[in-house]
Amino acid sequence: MTPPNQKSLAEVEAEIDEHRTLLDEIHSARQEVRAYNTVPLEERAPVAAAPLRAMLAASPAKRVFRLLAQGDSWFDYPPGTDLIDCLHSNHAHTITNIAVAGSTLNDEAYGPVPRQVFGLGPPQSNDPDRITELVHHIRQVKPQALLLSAGGNDVAGDEFFSFINNARSGLPAVNAEVLHGAVNGTFKTAYQYLLDMALAAAAAPDVQIQMPIFTHGYDYPWPDGRPVVSFLWWKVGPWFHRSFNAKNFPYTNAATLLTRHDIIKQFIDAVNDMLAGLAADPKYAGKVFHVDVRGTLLSDPEWANELHPRNPGFARLADKIDAALQAHI
Repeated sequence: MTPPNQKSLAEVEAEIDEHRTLLDEIHSARQEVRAYNTVPLEERAPVAAAPLRAMLAASPAKRVFRLLAQGDSWFDYPPGTDLIDCLHSNHAHTITNIAVAGSTLNDEAYGPVPRQVFGLGPPQSNDPDRITELVHHIRQVKPQALLLSAGGNDVAGDEFFSFINNARSGLPAVNAEVLHGAVNGTFKTAYQYLLDMALAAAAAPDVQIQMPIFTHGYDYPWPDGRPVVSFLWWKVGPWFHRSFNAKNFPYTNAATLLTRHDIIKQFIDAVNDMLAGLAADPKYAGKVFHVDVRGTLLSDPEWANELHPRNPGFARLADKIDAALQAHI
């Protein structure tokens, strides 16, 4: 039974009927601004396709899939490559990507479809929400799998301040009550809503597809104060540095950076434990798979900033997601 404040599939389908043209226009505009869209291997330029064809010829058991992705900057990272870029360019998958950098889990489950990209585009108004967008694309694309990336931005930035105690308080560094209350309450409920709605859309009588869902819970970042630096020194972040300084966890040397890193690990572990628990729920057996990518990137230089790996790091993480796709589709 759908909780009283969450939309039912019938309500979402009615919104799709009302906003179908707008949903398609927003998606097209976002792709144009991004100047990026994935296409099937057979439609790619010969120079780009040749290495992939050789890779597939050398690995006849490897398959390519038609995927749908909803997520945050790990799926949509304009300054460099991201997981979706790597799954497309290194593994030949065709991916419809509706992820938006900066998205929180709250945005993806309950927020409106963003019209603006980098501040460009029409102003936000009473637009359809992202759950409606997700169901719309499931119906359109009929993907062989859905990829989800969410939760990192819900604890990063200003929100991080309330999750840690002051180093001078004598309390544990992490406010475990706040962390686990948020992850196992608010986060879990939002993820269940995304999973349940996506699976219901895939099982609808006029869709009827097998669409396993794959989640990940990030790797362990190094909160060293580096932001995303882009054009004309425009920057986003850092996401943890200010809160750590305010709570008397300075970064002065390798030892203090490791202290920060070990604190962040508790957050990443909590998100991964919650997602692994959902995947292990009998309700989602054979339908939801959690890809644990923790421990892939082991040093600060492998990260471009406090939240995002460098391009080779994203490639290594994408290899693990592809392995899960190969195993479970």
